[in-house]
Amino acid sequence: MTALVRYLLVDVLRTQRWLPPLLLLTAVLGMLYASDAGPPLPAYAGTCVLVYPVSAWLTVVIATAEDPVRRTMTVVTAGGWARAQSAVTALAVLAALGVALVATLAPVVTQPRPYPPGTVAQGFAALAVCALVGVGVGVLCSRPVVAQAGWSVLASTALVVLVFLFGRTPPVGNVLWALSHDDGVTSALALSGVVAVLFVAGATWLGAAVGPRRG
Repeated sequence: MTALVRYLLVDVLRTQRWLPPLLLLTAVLGMLYASDAGPPLPAYAGTCVLVYPVSAWLTVVIATAEDPVRRTMTVVTAGGWARAQSAVTALAVLAALGVALVATLAPVVTQPRPYPPGTVAQGFAALAVCALVGVGVGVLCSRPVVAQAGWSVLASTALVVLVFLFGRTPPVGNVLWALSHDDGVTSALALSGVVAVLFVAGATWLGAAVGPRRG
């Protein structure tokens, strides 16, 4: 599995399609933290709104880096769709958690307000939850579940926006509300974290199940 993830990473880096989402992340973080962003937890809530779609975008990039022919060869080499899809998800999770880590540390080094270790840990956990939800959306809206690139973009955009319309519903809405109001953060993170992990696992399972029918 490690070799497969490494191969996918090299292939993704070769395409350079990862640059736009990372440039967007850098630009928006720069604007958010160019001046005093306010109390730490509400500031992290604003960053969660950014990390969620960026993680979904990165996941789509990772899932579609190979053309269908190369993906078929990868599936055969990996020993089946389950391993190939799991490798895509694993790489996407690593990339999303890297994004969450950068977004966590950005205010620590730029903001005049103190960021205690406990607050930073909560911020990272919240950002990680939103990043994982983005991974689930990306896996659900890319090959092999959604085969066409145009439909993939539309589906992922629609899901990203739709999540924000459900208010305090876990995982993303619950985390944003808890951070914004500094109320029940730990319990919200625990519940939303479980939901996010199950969502990623379910999307990966669906991709592995659909893959053989469309491969």
